[in-house]
Amino acid sequence: MSYNLTLAETESYLRKAARACGLEWGIAEEAGKAARWLAAFNLPGPEILFAHLQYLKDRDYRGLIPNCSAQPWQSSDGVLCPIITGAALADRSAQMLEGKKFELGSTAYPLLLAATVGQAARCHRTVFTTAWAGVRVSCFENGLSIAGNRDDLLLPEVDAVSCYQDDLSTAQQLPSTLAYQIDSNTFKCINELAFETYAPATEESRAGAGAGLTDND
Repeated sequence: MSYNLTLAETESYLRKAARACGLEWGIAEEAGKAARWLAAFNLPGPEILFAHLQYLKDRDYRGLIPNCSAQPWQSSDGVLCPIITGAALADRSAQMLEGKKFELGSTAYPLLLAATVGQAARCHRTVFTTAWAGVRVSCFENGLSIAGNRDDLLLPEVDAVSCYQDDLSTAQQLPSTLAYQIDSNTFKCINELAFETYAPATEESRAGAGAGLTDND
């Protein structure tokens, strides 16, 4: 069984799930955008983000924040979070535009990192490439190109990642779907996580529901 999610729903559910797993709202928003961006290309962004969130749920995510002064970047936990690290790279996108190549140490789910950096590519209308193992993912303003071994796309952890501006001119793929099919059991788990962010009902909130006495319609 599968469940159809619009891209807007994909972003919303995964953003809330990320928040429920301890990410701050700003980083959770980046997580939702990354999942949506990958889903638009029929890549399993929602599934791998959910897998990463399961890893994060029992940890202090601050241990996965990159030490950007280290070469390559590292975290005190031993593995970099792709969403947090991707956001840090996006903040330094101007340096990539000047030719700087960033090297990262052990990183979880690098495809999520590529998608997060891809948001900066859209902003700057350029191409940023994220490379790991035997594959390179190049993010355009509204497309992507994948070169190398596609079997390495979904690796849960890699030893090294590189991020840099590229001079590619044409994307291989454009967004191909407005909805994403996800396994219904996986969606149920994501929805349960997202539900944790909802404020519980109170007597005051219940009293405020409905039209009230001043409704003249």
